[in-house]
Amino acid sequence: MIRQLLHQSDVDVVRESNPNFAGTLAKGLMILQAFLREPRPYANSELADLLGLPRPTVSRLCHTLMELGYLDHDERIDRYFIGPAAVALGYPYLSSIPLRTQAKPDIQALANQIRGAVSIGVPMGLDVLYVETCSYRHGILARPDVGAVRSVATTAMGRAWLYSIDKKARTEVLKQLKALRPEELARCESGIDESLSMQGRRGFAVNVGDAGFGVNGVALCSRIRHGSRHLLFNCAVPGNQMSPEEMISHVGPQLVSLVRRCELAAGVEQT
Repeated sequence: MIRQLLHQSDVDVVRESNPNFAGTLAKGLMILQAFLREPRPYANSELADLLGLPRPTVSRLCHTLMELGYLDHDERIDRYFIGPAAVALGYPYLSSIPLRTQAKPDIQALANQIRGAVSIGVPMGLDVLYVETCSYRHGILARPDVGAVRSVATTAMGRAWLYSIDKKARTEVLKQLKALRPEELARCESGIDESLSMQGRRGFAVNVGDAGFGVNGVALCSRIRHGSRHLLFNCAVPGNQMSPEEMISHVGPQLVSLVRRCELAAGVEQT
């Protein structure tokens, strides 16, 4: 489970229990992660207040990150924003997933068929990271691009992952969601419970509108591993175009079929 370090107090707790934990490095990465939470330019003072760090510490870390290319600075507004090195760092990870390109024709074909979007992601703490996505060529569906991060609570993809892990790990994730994202969990809790209770019968997870934009989704955690993580597959369709019942009866089974073909292509034994 990836730790959620959102504040200086979180770093202090980890350092007390783990003497090998590099606190300074963690603080630098916390600054970068702030741009995931709210992708906008930040002043030193804003980062200091958000992360609970002294302003001189933030100033030194931001200067170092800027020198390395992970941050850029706009002198006109005296704000930092994410730099090109942060984007480049993700390329080796994406390029090491050959299925992204191998499966893209099938993924695009399904997206066109359902007139929606089909995506691949991986779990990352309390979120999922999108590593590939295709959308209906003639549609205007708002869909996450490669590199987008979405909550496990609000997405079918996240719910598919929750179903795939053991009960103890799932309980811990839900506990962290309740502590760190209480409003989000409260809004989505009934949908999460319904999806988890029904996935064994359906064969896939379901999300009805909790991701926003009036979008419904179905998802499946595949048996294809990339490192320590399993690839997650997701279909999303506007709610005004297809009802939840149609998503469950038509799109879900098509997604399962796609995932099984991808597993075969990846050499995963079918059970």
